Amino acid sequence: MRKLIPFVVALAIVSCAKDSKTAETSIISGTVTGVTDGKIILEGNSFQKEITLNQDGTFTDTLALPYAGTYHIQGVKQAIYLEPNHSLNFVLDVQNPDVITFTGDLGAENEYMFVKQKNRNEVLGTKLQDLYSLPEEAFVEKTKELQRRNEHLLKAYKFKSMKFNDFEKNNLDYETAYLLETYPLYHGYMIQDEAFVVSDSYPETDKAFNYDNSDDYNFSPAYRELVQFNFDKSVQAEVEKGAKMDDVLIKKLKDIKSENIKNDLVEKASYNVSLSSNDLDGIYKEFMSISTDENFKKDLTEKYNKLKVVAKGKPSPKFNYENHKGGKTSLDDLKGKYVYVDVWATWCGPCIGEIPALKVLEEKYHGKNIEFVSISIDEAKDHDKWKKFVTDKQMGGIQLYADNAWKSQFVQDYVIEGIPRFILIDPNGNIVSGDAPRPSDEGIIKLFDELKYK
Repeated sequence: MRKLIPFVVALAIVSCAKDSKTAETSIISGTVTGVTDGKIILEGNSFQKEITLNQDGTFTDTLALPYAGTYHIQGVKQAIYLEPNHSLNFVLDVQNPDVITFTGDLGAENEYMFVKQKNRNEVLGTKLQDLYSLPEEAFVEKTKELQRRNEHLLKAYKFKSMKFNDFEKNNLDYETAYLLETYPLYHGYMIQDEAFVVSDSYPETDKAFNYDNSDDYNFSPAYRELVQFNFDKSVQAEVEKGAKMDDVLIKKLKDIKSENIKNDLVEKASYNVSLSSNDLDGIYKEFMSISTDENFKKDLTEKYNKLKVVAKGKPSPKFNYENHKGGKTSLDDLKGKYVYVDVWATWCGPCIGEIPALKVLEEKYHGKNIEFVSISIDEAKDHDKWKKFVTDKQMGGIQLYADNAWKSQFVQDYVIEGIPRFILIDPNGNIVSGDAPRPSDEGIIKLFDELKYK
Protein backbone atom coordinates (compact mmCIF):
# COMPACT_ATOMS: atom_id res chain seq x y z
CA MET A 1 0.00 0.00 0.00
CA ARG A 2 1.29 3.45 -0.90
CA LYS A 3 1.45 5.69 2.14
CA LEU A 4 0.08 9.11 1.31
CA ILE A 5 0.99 11.11 4.41
CA PRO A 6 4.65 12.15 4.12
CA PHE A 7 6.89 13.26 6.95
CA VAL A 8 7.09 17.05 6.63
CA VAL A 9 10.66 18.29 6.29
CA ALA A 10 9.90 22.00 6.51
CA LEU A 11 7.23 23.92 8.38
CA ALA A 12 7.00 26.74 5.85
CA ILE A 13 6.80 25.95 2.14
CA VAL A 14 5.36 27.86 -0.79
CA SER A 15 3.37 25.78 -3.25
CA CYS A 16 2.82 26.18 -6.99
CA ALA A 17 -0.81 26.38 -7.96
CA LYS A 18 -3.01 28.64 -10.05
CA ASP A 19 -5.37 31.42 -9.01
CA SER A 20 -7.83 32.72 -11.54
CA LYS A 21 -7.84 36.38 -10.48
CA THR A 22 -6.89 39.03 -12.99
CA ALA A 23 -3.26 40.08 -12.67
CA GLU A 24 -2.41 43.64 -11.56
CA THR A 25 1.01 45.27 -11.69
CA SER A 26 3.38 46.14 -8.87
CA ILE A 27 6.96 47.36 -8.73
CA ILE A 28 9.56 45.32 -6.91
CA SER A 29 13.13 46.56 -6.58
CA GLY A 30 16.21 46.19 -4.45
CA THR A 31 19.72 44.80 -4.24
CA VAL A 32 20.56 41.10 -4.15
CA THR A 33 24.15 39.93 -3.70
CA GLY A 34 25.72 36.53 -3.32
CA VAL A 35 24.25 34.99 -6.49
CA THR A 36 26.48 33.46 -9.15
CA ASP A 37 24.35 33.65 -12.28
CA GLY A 38 23.17 37.26 -12.14
CA LYS A 39 19.50 36.49 -11.62
CA ILE A 40 16.88 35.57 -9.05
CA ILE A 41 13.66 33.64 -9.54
CA LEU A 42 10.52 34.82 -7.75
CA GLU A 43 7.93 32.09 -7.26
CA GLY A 44 4.36 31.89 -6.01
CA ASN A 45 1.15 29.98 -6.68
CA SER A 46 1.40 29.21 -10.40
CA PHE A 47 3.65 32.22 -10.72
CA GLN A 48 7.30 32.36 -11.67
CA LYS A 49 9.35 35.34 -12.79
CA GLU A 50 13.06 35.44 -13.58
CA ILE A 51 14.55 38.80 -12.60
CA THR A 52 17.88 39.85 -14.09
CA LEU A 53 20.25 41.69 -11.76
CA ASN A 54 22.57 44.50 -12.72
CA GLN A 55 26.29 43.99 -12.16
CA ASP A 56 26.05 45.58 -8.72
CA GLY A 57 23.08 43.37 -7.78
CA THR A 58 20.43 46.07 -8.12
CA PHE A 59 17.18 45.50 -9.99
CA THR A 60 13.78 47.00 -10.70
CA ASP A 61 10.95 45.02 -12.22
CA THR A 62 7.24 45.43 -12.84
CA LEU A 63 5.29 42.33 -11.89
CA ALA A 64 1.87 41.20 -12.99
CA LEU A 65 0.75 39.68 -9.70
CA PRO A 66 -2.13 37.20 -9.72
CA TYR A 67 -2.91 37.62 -6.01
CA ALA A 68 -2.04 39.28 -2.70
CA GLY A 69 -0.08 36.80 -0.61
CA THR A 70 3.22 35.11 0.05
CA TYR A 71 5.87 34.55 -2.58
CA HIS A 72 9.48 33.50 -2.23
CA ILE A 73 12.84 33.84 -3.89
CA GLN A 74 14.09 30.47 -5.08
CA GLY A 75 16.71 29.17 -2.67
CA VAL A 76 15.79 31.59 0.14
CA LYS A 77 13.57 30.31 2.97
CA GLN A 78 12.20 33.71 4.01
CA ALA A 79 8.80 34.30 2.38
CA ILE A 80 7.89 37.80 1.21
CA TYR A 81 4.48 39.45 1.03
CA LEU A 82 3.43 41.09 -2.23
CA GLU A 83 0.18 42.77 -3.13
CA PRO A 84 -1.04 44.15 -6.46
CA ASN A 85 -0.57 47.93 -6.82
CA HIS A 86 1.88 48.08 -3.89
CA SER A 87 5.67 48.43 -4.10
CA LEU A 88 8.44 46.65 -2.23
CA ASN A 89 12.17 47.26 -2.04
CA PHE A 90 14.57 44.93 -0.24
CA VAL A 91 18.28 44.40 0.26
CA LEU A 92 19.40 40.78 0.56
CA ASP A 93 22.62 38.80 0.56
CA VAL A 94 21.58 35.25 -0.31
CA GLN A 95 24.72 33.95 1.44
CA ASN A 96 23.57 35.65 4.66
CA PRO A 97 19.73 35.61 4.55
CA ASP A 98 19.46 36.30 8.29
CA VAL A 99 19.84 40.01 7.48
CA ILE A 100 17.25 41.58 5.16
CA THR A 101 16.00 45.16 5.03
CA PHE A 102 12.63 46.15 3.57
CA THR A 103 11.25 49.51 2.44
CA GLY A 104 8.45 50.69 0.19
CA ASP A 105 4.67 50.31 0.54
CA LEU A 106 5.00 46.82 2.00
CA GLY A 107 8.11 47.40 4.07
CA ALA A 108 6.35 47.04 7.44
CA GLU A 109 4.49 43.90 6.36
CA ASN A 110 7.68 42.18 5.30
CA GLU A 111 9.69 43.36 8.28
CA TYR A 112 7.00 41.88 10.52
CA MET A 113 7.24 38.54 8.70
CA PHE A 114 11.02 38.58 9.02
CA VAL A 115 10.94 39.28 12.77
CA LYS A 116 8.23 36.69 13.22
CA GLN A 117 10.44 34.06 11.59
CA LYS A 118 13.20 34.93 14.05
CA ASN A 119 10.70 34.49 16.90
CA ARG A 120 9.85 31.07 15.55
CA ASN A 121 13.49 30.01 15.38
CA GLU A 122 14.09 31.24 18.93
CA VAL A 123 11.07 29.45 20.40
CA LEU A 124 10.86 26.27 18.35
CA GLY A 125 14.44 25.94 17.17
CA THR A 126 15.45 25.19 13.62
CA LYS A 127 15.47 21.38 13.66
CA LEU A 128 12.17 19.58 13.25
CA GLN A 129 13.59 16.43 14.79
CA ASP A 130 14.34 18.25 18.02
CA LEU A 131 10.95 19.99 18.07
CA TYR A 132 8.82 16.91 17.50
CA SER A 133 10.91 14.80 19.85
CA LEU A 134 9.86 17.00 22.78
CA PRO A 135 7.55 15.54 25.42
CA GLU A 136 3.93 16.60 25.04
CA GLU A 137 3.89 19.18 27.83
CA ALA A 138 7.05 20.93 26.61
CA PHE A 139 5.81 20.96 23.02
CA VAL A 140 2.46 22.48 23.96
CA GLU A 141 4.14 25.17 26.05
CA LYS A 142 6.40 26.15 23.17
CA THR A 143 3.40 26.34 20.85
CA LYS A 144 1.57 28.65 23.25
CA GLU A 145 4.66 30.79 23.79
CA LEU A 146 5.11 31.27 20.05
CA GLN A 147 1.50 32.36 19.58
CA ARG A 148 1.76 34.81 22.48
CA ARG A 149 4.89 36.37 21.02
CA ASN A 150 3.43 36.65 17.56
CA GLU A 151 0.16 38.20 18.73
CA HIS A 152 2.14 40.80 20.67
CA LEU A 153 4.36 41.45 17.65
CA LEU A 154 1.38 41.90 15.33
CA LYS A 155 -0.11 44.57 17.57
CA ALA A 156 3.17 46.53 17.46
CA TYR A 157 3.04 47.09 13.70
CA LYS A 158 1.01 49.41 11.48
CA PHE A 159 0.58 48.23 7.91
CA LYS A 160 -0.23 50.04 4.71
CA SER A 161 -2.01 47.04 3.28
CA MET A 162 -5.68 46.91 4.24
CA LYS A 163 -5.68 43.12 3.83
CA PHE A 164 -2.52 42.03 5.61
CA ASN A 165 -3.63 42.38 9.24
CA ASP A 166 -6.79 40.31 8.79
CA PHE A 167 -4.92 37.67 6.81
CA GLU A 168 -2.24 37.46 9.45
CA LYS A 169 -4.68 37.09 12.36
CA ASN A 170 -6.04 33.98 10.67
CA ASN A 171 -2.54 32.84 9.83
CA LEU A 172 -1.46 32.83 13.50
CA ASP A 173 -4.33 30.46 14.26
CA TYR A 174 -3.34 28.26 11.33
CA GLU A 175 0.26 28.10 12.50
CA THR A 176 -0.78 26.98 15.98
CA ALA A 177 -3.30 24.49 14.61
CA TYR A 178 -0.74 22.97 12.28
CA LEU A 179 1.72 22.36 15.11
CA LEU A 180 -0.92 20.83 17.34
CA GLU A 181 -2.43 18.62 14.65
CA THR A 182 0.86 17.23 13.40
CA TYR A 183 2.50 16.56 16.77
CA PRO A 184 0.83 13.19 17.52
CA LEU A 185 1.91 11.68 14.19
CA TYR A 186 5.38 13.18 14.02
CA HIS A 187 6.21 12.61 17.68
CA GLY A 188 5.31 8.95 17.27
CA TYR A 189 7.59 8.82 14.24
CA MET A 190 10.46 10.46 16.14
CA ILE A 191 10.26 8.17 19.14
CA GLN A 192 9.58 5.15 16.90
CA ASP A 193 6.24 4.43 18.50
CA GLU A 194 3.48 4.28 15.89
CA ALA A 195 0.94 3.60 18.63
CA PHE A 196 1.68 6.90 20.41
CA VAL A 197 -1.38 8.93 21.43
CA VAL A 198 -1.53 12.26 23.22
CA SER A 199 -3.05 12.65 26.67
CA ASP A 200 -6.67 13.61 27.35
CA SER A 201 -5.50 17.11 28.31
CA TYR A 202 -3.82 17.76 24.96
CA PRO A 203 -5.32 20.95 23.48
CA GLU A 204 -7.62 20.60 20.50
CA THR A 205 -7.86 23.11 17.68
CA ASP A 206 -10.58 25.44 18.91
CA LYS A 207 -11.81 26.56 15.49
CA ALA A 208 -13.55 24.69 12.71
CA PHE A 209 -11.48 25.79 9.74
CA ASN A 210 -12.74 25.98 6.19
CA TYR A 211 -10.19 24.02 4.18
CA ASP A 212 -11.37 25.41 0.84
CA ASN A 213 -10.44 29.08 1.21
CA SER A 214 -8.67 30.41 -1.87
CA ASP A 215 -7.41 33.68 -0.36
CA ASP A 216 -5.99 32.12 2.80
CA TYR A 217 -4.27 29.50 0.66
CA ASN A 218 -2.48 32.22 -1.27
CA PHE A 219 -1.47 34.06 1.89
CA SER A 220 -0.62 31.46 4.49
CA PRO A 221 2.02 28.71 4.18
CA ALA A 222 0.65 27.22 7.42
CA TYR A 223 -2.85 27.07 5.97
CA ARG A 224 -1.51 25.34 2.86
CA GLU A 225 0.16 22.73 5.04
CA LEU A 226 -2.98 22.26 7.10
CA VAL A 227 -5.00 21.72 3.93
CA GLN A 228 -2.44 19.21 2.62
CA PHE A 229 -2.16 17.41 5.96
CA ASN A 230 -5.91 16.99 6.38
CA PHE A 231 -6.40 16.07 2.74
CA ASP A 232 -3.76 13.34 3.01
CA LYS A 233 -5.21 12.11 6.28
CA SER A 234 -8.71 11.86 4.87
CA VAL A 235 -7.50 9.97 1.80
CA GLN A 236 -5.42 7.58 3.88
CA ALA A 237 -8.37 6.84 6.17
CA GLU A 238 -10.45 5.64 3.23
CA VAL A 239 -7.58 3.65 1.74
CA GLU A 240 -7.11 1.83 5.04
CA LYS A 241 -10.79 0.86 4.86
CA GLY A 242 -10.14 -0.84 1.53
CA ALA A 243 -10.79 1.87 -1.03
CA LYS A 244 -8.43 2.28 -3.98
CA MET A 245 -6.11 5.23 -3.53
CA ASP A 246 -6.42 6.50 -7.10
CA ASP A 247 -10.22 6.49 -6.87
CA VAL A 248 -10.24 8.30 -3.53
CA LEU A 249 -7.72 10.89 -4.73
CA ILE A 250 -9.68 11.72 -7.84
CA LYS A 251 -13.00 12.03 -6.01
CA LYS A 252 -11.63 14.26 -3.27
CA LEU A 253 -9.75 16.47 -5.72
CA LYS A 254 -12.89 16.99 -7.77
CA ASP A 255 -14.79 18.03 -4.63
CA ILE A 256 -12.48 21.04 -4.04
CA LYS A 257 -14.04 24.31 -5.16
CA SER A 258 -11.04 26.68 -5.04
CA GLU A 259 -9.12 26.49 -8.29
CA ASN A 260 -5.74 27.32 -6.78
CA ILE A 261 -6.11 24.71 -4.01
CA LYS A 262 -7.31 22.04 -6.43
CA ASN A 263 -4.43 22.71 -8.82
CA ASP A 264 -1.84 22.64 -6.07
CA LEU A 265 -3.09 19.40 -4.54
CA VAL A 266 -3.24 17.77 -7.97
CA GLU A 267 0.38 18.74 -8.53
CA LYS A 268 1.43 17.38 -5.14
CA ALA A 269 -0.46 14.15 -5.80
CA SER A 270 1.14 13.74 -9.22
CA TYR A 271 3.65 11.24 -7.84
CA ASN A 272 0.71 8.82 -8.05
CA VAL A 273 1.05 9.02 -11.81
CA SER A 274 3.69 6.33 -11.61
CA LEU A 275 4.59 2.79 -12.59
CA SER A 276 3.01 1.55 -9.35
CA SER A 277 -0.42 2.88 -10.37
CA ASN A 278 -3.05 0.26 -11.13
CA ASP A 279 -4.31 2.41 -13.99
CA LEU A 280 -1.60 4.75 -15.25
CA ASP A 281 -3.59 5.88 -18.29
CA GLY A 282 -6.71 6.49 -16.23
CA ILE A 283 -5.17 8.57 -13.45
CA TYR A 284 -3.15 10.60 -15.97
CA LYS A 285 -6.31 11.49 -17.90
CA GLU A 286 -8.19 12.34 -14.69
CA PHE A 287 -5.43 14.62 -13.40
CA MET A 288 -5.26 16.35 -16.78
CA SER A 289 -9.00 16.99 -16.66
CA ILE A 290 -8.96 18.27 -13.06
CA SER A 291 -6.07 20.74 -13.33
CA THR A 292 -6.31 24.10 -15.12
CA ASP A 293 -2.58 24.84 -14.72
CA GLU A 294 -1.19 24.54 -18.24
CA ASN A 295 2.45 24.47 -17.12
CA PHE A 296 1.74 21.59 -14.77
CA LYS A 297 -0.20 19.72 -17.45
CA LYS A 298 2.71 20.08 -19.84
CA ASP A 299 5.12 18.67 -17.23
CA LEU A 300 2.73 15.84 -16.33
CA THR A 301 2.38 14.85 -19.97
CA GLU A 302 6.15 14.74 -20.34
CA LYS A 303 6.38 12.52 -17.26
CA TYR A 304 3.56 10.26 -18.51
CA ASN A 305 5.24 9.77 -21.87
CA LYS A 306 8.49 8.80 -20.14
CA LEU A 307 6.66 6.30 -17.94
CA LYS A 308 5.10 4.63 -20.96
CA VAL A 309 8.60 3.92 -22.27
CA VAL A 310 9.51 1.97 -19.12
CA ALA A 311 6.30 -0.02 -18.78
CA LYS A 312 6.31 -3.78 -18.20
CA GLY A 313 7.76 -5.68 -21.15
CA LYS A 314 9.64 -2.70 -22.61
CA PRO A 315 13.45 -2.81 -23.06
CA SER A 316 15.08 -1.48 -19.92
CA PRO A 317 17.23 1.65 -20.00
CA LYS A 318 20.91 0.77 -19.65
CA PHE A 319 23.48 1.58 -17.00
CA ASN A 320 27.27 1.37 -16.93
CA TYR A 321 28.59 2.54 -13.59
CA GLU A 322 31.61 2.29 -11.32
CA ASN A 323 31.78 -0.97 -9.39
CA HIS A 324 32.82 -0.85 -5.74
CA LYS A 325 35.22 -3.70 -6.43
CA GLY A 326 36.84 -1.88 -9.35
CA GLY A 327 36.11 -1.15 -12.98
CA LYS A 328 32.59 -0.67 -14.31
CA THR A 329 29.55 -2.91 -14.60
CA SER A 330 26.81 -2.47 -17.20
CA LEU A 331 23.37 -3.99 -17.62
CA ASP A 332 24.68 -5.72 -20.75
CA ASP A 333 27.29 -7.49 -18.60
CA LEU A 334 24.41 -9.16 -16.74
CA LYS A 335 22.47 -10.35 -19.78
CA GLY A 336 21.05 -13.82 -19.30
CA LYS A 337 20.16 -13.16 -15.65
CA TYR A 338 17.31 -11.52 -13.81
CA VAL A 339 18.52 -8.25 -12.31
CA TYR A 340 16.97 -6.80 -9.15
CA VAL A 341 18.09 -3.17 -8.93
CA ASP A 342 18.08 -1.08 -5.76
CA VAL A 343 18.45 2.68 -6.34
CA TRP A 344 19.53 4.17 -3.02
CA ALA A 345 21.84 6.63 -1.21
CA THR A 346 23.76 6.67 2.06
CA TRP A 347 21.73 9.69 3.30
CA CYS A 348 18.37 7.94 2.77
CA GLY A 349 16.96 6.49 5.99
CA PRO A 350 14.32 4.25 4.33
CA CYS A 351 17.03 2.96 1.97
CA ILE A 352 19.24 1.98 4.87
CA GLY A 353 16.23 0.43 6.57
CA GLU A 354 15.86 -2.00 3.64
CA ILE A 355 19.46 -3.27 3.80
CA PRO A 356 18.85 -6.09 6.35
CA ALA A 357 15.90 -7.41 4.34
CA LEU A 358 17.93 -7.10 1.13
CA LYS A 359 20.70 -9.21 2.65
CA VAL A 360 18.15 -11.88 3.63
CA LEU A 361 16.73 -11.84 0.11
CA GLU A 362 20.19 -12.20 -1.42
CA GLU A 363 20.93 -15.17 0.82
CA LYS A 364 17.61 -16.84 0.01
CA TYR A 365 18.25 -16.65 -3.73
CA HIS A 366 22.00 -17.19 -3.62
CA GLY A 367 23.13 -19.40 -6.51
CA LYS A 368 19.95 -18.70 -8.49
CA ASN A 369 19.85 -16.82 -11.77
CA ILE A 370 19.22 -13.46 -10.07
CA GLU A 371 21.77 -10.68 -9.67
CA PHE A 372 21.28 -8.10 -6.95
CA VAL A 373 22.52 -4.67 -8.03
CA SER A 374 22.58 -1.60 -5.78
CA ILE A 375 23.08 1.76 -7.51
CA SER A 376 24.02 4.65 -5.24
CA ILE A 377 22.96 8.14 -6.29
CA ASP A 378 25.09 9.88 -3.67
CA GLU A 379 26.56 13.21 -4.75
CA ALA A 380 30.16 13.29 -6.03
CA LYS A 381 31.32 14.85 -2.76
CA ASP A 382 30.10 11.72 -0.93
CA HIS A 383 31.88 9.20 -3.14
CA ASP A 384 34.30 8.16 -0.39
CA LYS A 385 31.44 8.02 2.10
CA TRP A 386 29.68 5.56 -0.21
CA LYS A 387 32.76 3.36 -0.52
CA LYS A 388 33.23 3.25 3.25
CA PHE A 389 29.52 2.68 3.89
CA VAL A 390 29.38 -0.34 1.58
CA THR A 391 32.47 -1.82 3.22
CA ASP A 392 31.37 -1.13 6.80
CA LYS A 393 27.86 -2.52 6.23
CA GLN A 394 29.26 -5.54 4.38
CA MET A 395 26.76 -5.00 1.62
CA GLY A 396 26.53 -7.86 -0.83
CA GLY A 397 25.51 -8.08 -4.45
CA ILE A 398 26.95 -5.75 -7.06
CA GLN A 399 27.54 -2.27 -5.62
CA LEU A 400 27.58 0.51 -8.21
CA TYR A 401 27.95 4.28 -8.06
CA ALA A 402 25.88 6.37 -10.51
CA ASP A 403 27.72 9.04 -12.47
CA ASN A 404 25.52 12.08 -11.77
CA ALA A 405 23.35 11.50 -8.67
CA TRP A 406 19.67 12.31 -9.37
CA LYS A 407 20.56 13.47 -12.88
CA SER A 408 22.09 10.14 -13.87
CA GLN A 409 20.53 8.91 -17.10
CA PHE A 410 19.27 5.62 -15.65
CA VAL A 411 17.50 7.53 -12.84
CA GLN A 412 16.01 10.02 -15.30
CA ASP A 413 14.87 7.32 -17.70
CA TYR A 414 12.96 5.49 -14.97
CA VAL A 415 11.43 8.81 -13.76
CA ILE A 416 12.66 8.13 -10.23
CA GLU A 417 11.34 10.84 -7.90
CA GLY A 418 11.97 9.11 -4.56
CA ILE A 419 14.17 6.40 -3.14
CA PRO A 420 14.56 3.59 -2.37
CA ARG A 421 13.32 2.40 -5.74
CA PHE A 422 13.49 -1.22 -6.84
CA ILE A 423 13.43 -2.43 -10.43
CA LEU A 424 13.29 -5.98 -11.83
CA ILE A 425 14.72 -6.74 -15.29
CA ASP A 426 14.53 -10.09 -17.11
CA PRO A 427 17.41 -12.04 -18.73
CA ASN A 428 16.71 -10.42 -22.10
CA GLY A 429 17.00 -6.91 -20.68
CA ASN A 430 13.26 -6.26 -20.64
CA ILE A 431 11.36 -4.76 -17.72
CA VAL A 432 9.48 -7.10 -15.41
CA SER A 433 8.62 -4.26 -13.01
CA GLY A 434 9.82 -0.67 -13.07
CA ASP A 435 8.59 -0.23 -9.50
CA ALA A 436 9.08 -3.62 -7.88
CA PRO A 437 8.26 -4.53 -4.27
CA ARG A 438 10.88 -3.69 -1.64
CA PRO A 439 12.91 -6.47 0.01
CA SER A 440 10.84 -6.05 3.18
CA ASP A 441 7.61 -6.59 1.20
CA GLU A 442 6.46 -10.21 0.96
CA GLY A 443 5.32 -9.40 -2.55
CA ILE A 444 8.88 -9.63 -3.81
CA ILE A 445 9.07 -13.31 -2.83
CA LYS A 446 5.86 -13.97 -4.76
CA LEU A 447 7.22 -12.08 -7.77
CA PHE A 448 10.54 -13.91 -7.72
CA ASP A 449 8.86 -17.29 -7.39
CA GLU A 450 6.84 -16.59 -10.53
CA LEU A 451 10.07 -16.25 -12.51
CA LYS A 452 12.05 -18.97 -14.28
CA TYR A 453 15.15 -18.03 -12.35
CA LYS A 454 16.52 -21.48 -11.51
